[in-house]
Amino acid sequence: MANKYTKLKIDINRVVSLYRSGMTQAEIANEMGVSQKVIFSRLKEIGFKCRASAPRNQKRELNNNWKGDDVTYSAFHLRLKSLHGSPKKCEVCGTTDKTKSYDWANLTGAYEDPKDYKRMCRSCHWKYDKKHLNFKGAVGGRKGVQDAKK
Repeated sequence: MANKYTKLKIDINRVVSLYRSGMTQAEIANEMGVSQKVIFSRLKEIGFKCRASAPRNQKRELNNNWKGDDVTYSAFHLRLKSLHGSPKKCEVCGTTDKTKSYDWANLTGAYEDPKDYKRMCRSCHWKYDKKHLNFKGAVGGRKGVQDAKK
């Protein structure tokens, strides 16, 4: 279907020259005052073989949504998973049992430091964080919970 942009007259020789010089279709379109789709369509019409599009580097500061260290607790863990993958071994007890869950455990509270984490199975992680003390009936658990049972 034709519209006002598909009927635009553009200098195709200039487009090809700019494209061969290394410019992207988007850069050419910006320079010529049209959309990238128009440039693509014109190159396709003349049977010009275009380069395969290359993925842009969107890691860390190059991403428009990068917030640095001003992010949530879970975002730090996602970054860690992106850097080192999912843990599959506990560095405390040494288990590699596939039926267990493994976590990245923060050691000192410096969440922004990727070197401040250790691979742990869920059991060792909870022991490290002393979360087991919050369960009802746990030895050394919350005050009042055990007293209420008696």
